[in-house]
Parts: sequence; structure tokens; C-alpha cells
Amino acid sequence: MTLPPRANEIPELVRRLGSRSASRVDDARARLALFGSRAVPALIEALDGDNPRTRANAMPLLALTQDPRGREALTGMLVDRDPRLREVALRSIARFPSPEAVAALERALTRERSSELRVVALQGLLELCEAGQDGALRPVLALLVDSGADGKLRLVAVELIPLLKGAERRALVRRLRLDASPEVSRRAADVEEALLAPRRTRRVPPVRLVSRLASPSYTVWYESVRQLARCGASAIVPLVEAMRRHAHDPEFCARAGLALRALAPRHVRALAFALEHVDEPLPLLVLLEVAGSSGEKSLVYRIRDVIERLRARNGANADGFDPMVRVRAKAHLELARVGSRCAVQDLREMLSAGDIRLEPEAIEAVELIGKRDELPELLRAWSREDRYIRERIGTTVRAIMRRERIRRTSRLFRALGPEQRRALEAVLPPARPRPARARFGR
Repeated sequence: MTLPPRANEIPELVRRLGSRSASRVDDARARLALFGSRAVPALIEALDGDNPRTRANAMPLLALTQDPRGREALTGMLVDRDPRLREVALRSIARFPSPEAVAALERALTRERSSELRVVALQGLLELCEAGQDGALRPVLALLVDSGADGKLRLVAVELIPLLKGAERRALVRRLRLDASPEVSRRAADVEEALLAPRRTRRVPPVRLVSRLASPSYTVWYESVRQLARCGASAIVPLVEAMRRHAHDPEFCARAGLALRALAPRHVRALAFALEHVDEPLPLLVLLEVAGSSGEKSLVYRIRDVIERLRARNGANADGFDPMVRVRAKAHLELARVGSRCAVQDLREMLSAGDIRLEPEAIEAVELIGKRDELPELLRAWSREDRYIRERIGTTVRAIMRRERIRRTSRLFRALGPEQRRALEAVLPPARPRPARARFGR
């Protein structure tokens, strides 16, 4: 059977990740970032290859997809012989805000022999702390107050102070001011003084901070993320414009997204204008995720306008691939996460469209808000999709049936066509035969 153009393209793009040409690699990274979860199997397979460039370029892309399969594969890379690849794996795992990522970095912090890589693991834990993973606080705090620990690690751990609040932060600073290490004591005092200083004395123009997001140095670009968060709403326009200029650079867009998510909710409201005017796929994906995670309802419901705008366009390439299809699916997912069905009619159209492939984000949205009316369309889509999407459709069908208390003998399924019936039989577990009743003679 001939594979669809998209399925043929992904392995070729993954091979290009090992090219010595920077432009070929950049083009492949941008394209694979738009494929999202569909590219995950090929990227995971690349981690077992022999080309170190391919493996190093594949790992950040797995982090961008936020697919749990990618996180598990990256965790396996932490035992690779090449320390450079282990470093990339540590940086990538830190992009998964989850307890599993915290556990993987904590193990690396204690087991890794290289002091440089232990620093990377610690920086990853700090990144997860800032992302709201409270479990990452414990190992960082334990290291910070341990006077017998590696001094280099403790100096990095001091960056935990700005993430603490109120009495907890002040108590920790008082303790560190009396620390036996003069370097740790001085660094803790400097961090606390910077936090208490008037905002105007430590402000750097947002435009200059945004340019630093492209730095290859983790310390430089991550510190820029924190300072941009302090700039408030004034950082939004420079960040959005920079993402549009770097629309083919997944890593830059991801870093800009970290800065936007770190803004206070009252500042994020200013993103409404960007949702209306940004047309580049990667920046728009980031903006939708920031809008959805912000919790600002006034901003979340602007996502419906994005869906309407994308619905009216046709941007398919010659091979039938339209990058905005995934953006549209992502918009539906962010609405579904707040329980909204305000755009469910467009979601149904995506399910029933026979000329486009279903994106995993669209199926996840249906799983969150779908009802019995969406089941026939899901079963119709099952017959035209690949194995991975079929598995996701099956999970969604079963979830809706449980939530809506629909039995397999429901009247809803009697009107299904032959293909839909075969799909239903495939996604539901085999019916258990009823035990025969015992007969008792007189």
C-alpha cells in the first residue's frame, strides 16, 4: 500500500536532521515541529541510530511535541555514552512539566558523574519549579542548604530564591547569609537585594532581552526569560514580533513561549491582538498554548475567532499538507480544556472531512467535550487513519461511552454503516459471554 505523502515525508525529514548543512537542518526542524505527535515514532527511532547529529537534533523536537512517548525515550538517553547527547536529553526532559520529568532529573543529579551535567540537571529542576512542579523544590532546596555539597551546584541552586515567596524566602536567605561558604552567602544576598530593589533600577529594555533568547547559552537565555516576565505587558509586543521573525525556529518560539507563560494573568490579556493578526503556524501554536494555560476566560474565548479565521482559509501545499490544520486542532484543544463546546460544529467538520488527516489534538479535544453525537463521525474517521490515530480514536470512543453511559447495544449504533460497524468492533473489547444458567431437574 502506498503511504500518504505526509507519512513518506516524515522519515525523510528526520534523515535531514543529520545533514551538515545548517539550512537543511533548520528547514527539517521547522517542518517536523508542525507535524507534532505524528513525527514522534520516527524521532524516537532516530535516537537508536548511529548519527549523533540526527540524535541531538531529534531530542528537542520530541520535547516540543510534549508527547509522553517522547519523554520516555529521552529518559532512556540519559545513559548514553556520549556526554553531549546526555546534556541535550537533560535539557529536553526539563521541557516536560510532569512528576516523571522531575524524577528523571533528580536521578541524574545524584548519579551523573560529570559535574557539568549535574549542573544541567539542576537547571532543569529549577525550570520545572518555575513551571509549577512542586516536587522539584525538594531536591533543589536540600542541595542548597547542604553545606557539604558541591559548591558549584549550590551556587546554581541559589536561583531557587526568586521562586519562593514571603516568609519562606526570607527565612532561607537569613540562613544562607550565615552559610559557611562565602560565595553562597554573597550570592544569596545579591539575589535578595535584586528582588527588593526598585523595579526601575534593574529594568533592561524588553527588545534587548528578546534578542538574548537566541543565545546558545542556557544561562543567558533563561535569565532573559525571567527578566522578560518582570517587564509585564510591555514585553508582549517585542516577543510576538520576534517570534514572527523566527517563525521557522522551533526552539526560539518555545523560549518565547516560556517568557509569555511567566507573565501575570492581567498582563497576558494583551495577547488578544496577537491571536487576531499572527498567521505564522509555529508562533500561533505557541500563542494558543499560552492563551489556554493563562486561565483568562476573556482570552480563551478569543480562540474561537482564531478557529473561524482558519476555517475560512485553504493553505494546503502541493502535497496536501496544510500546517494550519494542526493549529486549528490545537485551538479546539485549548477550548476543550476549559470545557467549552462553543466551536463544536467546526470540530465535527474536521472529523467528517475526508480530505484531511485528523490531528491528535483534535481527537483529544473530542475526548474532553465529546458527546454521543460525535461517536458516528469518530468511527467514520477510524477507517482512513493510521494505527496511532486509530488507537487514539478508540480511547476517545470508549471514554465518551463511559461518560455518556452508552452501551454497545445502544440504538445509536444500529444506524451505522458497515465500515463504522467494523470500526466499533475494533475499538471495543470483545463482549463477554453470559454464563449459562444451571438447570436443576426435579
